[in-house]
Amino acid sequence: MYEAVPQQPVYRPAASDHLALGVGADGTYTLGGQVAAFLLGVLTMLLFFPLIVVAALLYTRAEERFASGEVERGRRLVMWSWVCITPLPALALVGGALAAVAMLVG
Repeated sequence: MYEAVPQQPVYRPAASDHLALGVGADGTYTLGGQVAAFLLGVLTMLLFFPLIVVAALLYTRAEERFASGEVERGRRLVMWSWVCITPLPALALVGGALAAVAMLVG
């Protein structure tokens, strides 16, 4: 039954000592990466909508790089997508908390 469908070779990236945050050796999200990406993505969407768009575009490009075999370039794009959804919203959250405390005290 499957003889008519040509078999495509499955790309398996070489193992590396340096993996991108939340991404396994095969280029897919780990369970912890999925949870973190969801939570940080929702936070970013609520606070910094343009950054969530940039992060999505970067990760889409990273998936294309993983598929074409450019593993290091894909990992670099994944890291930049994490930068878009992690530190900046965290800074805004801390800044908002400090501003709220300053308003309550002052």
